[in-house]
Amino acid sequence: MTGALAPVLVYGLGRSGLAVVRRAAAAGTPVSFYEARSAGADIDAALALGSDRVTDVAVWLGAQTQAPTPLVVAAPGVPIDHPDLQRLRDGGAEVIGEVEWVWRQVSGRYVAVTGTAGKGSVTRWCGDTLAGAGLEVAVGGNIEPALAAVARAGATHVVEMSSFQLERCPTFAPAVAVLLNLGEDHIDRHGSVAAYHQAKKNLLANLGATSTLVVNIDDAVLAGWAHEAEASVGRVLRFSLTGPADAHLDATGTLQLLDRPLLHRSELRLRGDHQVANALATALAAHAAGVEHEGIVTGLRAFEGLPGRYADAGTVGRVAFVEDSIATRPLAVAAALKATPRPLVWLAGGQGKGANVSDLKELVAERVDLLITFGASATQFAEAYAGLTEVQRVEGADGAATMRALVERSLQYLRERHAGAGNVLLAPLATSFDQFTDYQARGQAFRQAVSAAAAAYNGGAATLTAGADTPAGGQA
Repeated sequence: MTGALAPVLVYGLGRSGLAVVRRAAAAGTPVSFYEARSAGADIDAALALGSDRVTDVAVWLGAQTQAPTPLVVAAPGVPIDHPDLQRLRDGGAEVIGEVEWVWRQVSGRYVAVTGTAGKGSVTRWCGDTLAGAGLEVAVGGNIEPALAAVARAGATHVVEMSSFQLERCPTFAPAVAVLLNLGEDHIDRHGSVAAYHQAKKNLLANLGATSTLVVNIDDAVLAGWAHEAEASVGRVLRFSLTGPADAHLDATGTLQLLDRPLLHRSELRLRGDHQVANALATALAAHAAGVEHEGIVTGLRAFEGLPGRYADAGTVGRVAFVEDSIATRPLAVAAALKATPRPLVWLAGGQGKGANVSDLKELVAERVDLLITFGASATQFAEAYAGLTEVQRVEGADGAATMRALVERSLQYLRERHAGAGNVLLAPLATSFDQFTDYQARGQAFRQAVSAAAAAYNGGAATLTAGADTPAGGQA
């Protein structure tokens, strides 16, 4: 896995690109970067490291004619068919991604996690479980931080993998590959659900006799992939919420691992069936990485979840607010809606991603008492769910003001219709980029709006908690 020090062009900075520049410069690798933005803290940092800024990729490529075959590390957000990247390929450069580059440079064991929903939680949960069992662990990838910023020789690297990253991993072969679920996402990038799923399937491309595949067989497509993989993968471990498997939930609510009980679902700090499935995946991945049974139990019991991933955002009187700002995919939103008790106000909106919103119609009719839409997709969502539940819209371009209006409108509705009790769920089904820099900024604005409302309700004493994901009304 140790490659020659070919000249590297980092195409697109951001956190992952800058991490590659830093690591390459520290290793003495000739490294340059291209960035369409004219200025930014990442650009300043790359220049300070002595990296040259490239303004024309053809000129850079021509300058490498007497050097080893050049290598391009492209940022995940750059489309794989971008004209510049095609020009570089046509000129003889290999175009890969950050994870692939780290894999070639840094020895150690790799555990890779992907899926449409839950991959960030499982990545961190697995990393924490392995670290708690005494393993040297580095966690990164699509999750913060970038893998290139934390990878170290000999460590077990637990890597969250997006479909964008998996498009650029031609030789990546993790020791453990985890497939959680498949839904719709990034149709604007991949063009179709089939193409998106194929990008996810790239995780299996290089698995071999020493690899372990952990897969959710409640997903019919993934169950088929697991069957296909048995001919080439050393071990296939399956998990299920609905029936016997290597890890499963039994009729009593107990999580079982290889026919041994782990713990009851009530002992997990996270709520909802989707989190039970994540726990089963974590248990199998940790087992495959060598963690003993009791260490797995300890890790499952200790994990409190990730900020912004179906987390308690505070209470105002008898109204509980839940933030799931990262829930931009139908599969993730469906899990959040199922986990939140009624009366339920659902807050949805932002910059649409091209997903088929009709997949949620039955669930919306069954679970949602009021839908309040906002942002660029407010009209689209309002029209999509009209007639299934009561729908309101909040207008305005300012993100912080929008979050305050959403909180106020939710409280007003629950006071008037449900005696001031219920649950409010921010699960946007869209990206944040129309009103915020990212989903974290959106979640923070939502929490601040809840805090302000709680302070007003309590005469200045906000009742915010930061722990378990338990909405009003108990476990769904």
